[in-house]
Amino acid sequence: MENSIWDALPPVVREEVDELITSGRQLHAVKLIREAHPGPRPLLRDAVEVMSERVAELRC
Repeated sequence: MENSIWDALPPVVREEVDELITSGRQLHAVKLIREAHPGPRPLLRDAVEVMSERVAELRC
C-alpha cells in the first residue's frame, strides 16, 4: 500500500491500526491514524481513506 500518511506512521502504530481493523474497531483505527501521525494531523477524510485501504488489503 502506497500512502504518505500510512508511510509516516511508526511500525508499532501500523500494527495497532491493523489489529483495530481486524477486530472491527475501524473508528478507533481512524482516530489512532490521526493522533499518531508525526506531521500535521491528517484530515478525517484522509484518515478514513487510509483505513479503507487497509481494510481492503487485510481482506486479501
